[in-house]
Amino acid sequence: MREWVGDKQDTTRLGLVTILLSVVALRAAMELRRSSEVVAGRRVLIGLGLVVPALICFTTVGRLWYLPGALLLGSGALVARATPRAEAFRALDAQHWRRGLLVVCGAYYVALGATALGVAGGLGVVGGALIWAAAGVSSRAPGVAYVLLLGGALPFAAMTWWSVITPAMALVTLLIGHGVIRSEATPRA
Repeated sequence: MREWVGDKQDTTRLGLVTILLSVVALRAAMELRRSSEVVAGRRVLIGLGLVVPALICFTTVGRLWYLPGALLLGSGALVARATPRAEAFRALDAQHWRRGLLVVCGAYYVALGATALGVAGGLGVVGGALIWAAAGVSSRAPGVAYVLLLGGALPFAAMTWWSVITPAMALVTLLIGHGVIRSEATPRA
């Protein structure tokens, strides 16, 4: 069976990540089916909710993901084709793009934490959730968003200081998060 999952050593954690990402894709598919009137930008989020889990799960599951991954990618392509260009551009304006990048940074923390061992793994998963929370409250409570951002990014990076990716990811997350919080705290003219 190991050759079917890309000779992964720890299939339990990767299986849990796959299940979590599959739930995200299922939620996106249910939202697409449920919403007869799709508001601006919602189709873009639904498409990302189908495509991102499809791409990541190719690395977590291996050959077992060929059929579901292809179906999700095809569905994401159909959603992208049905999305008017103007709607896609509005959904990906500068502010939404930055916040989306911050959410992706949180997802990386969750994925890295799910594959790490012990306390460090828990810090990664909790850190990702805190980064997501910072993205969610950045427009209403910038001070709280900074606390959440620092609390999410720094402990996991400090615990895994010897690796290259986690301190670099912490730096990128803090820079993107600062940009999101600062731009939303600045009153628009």
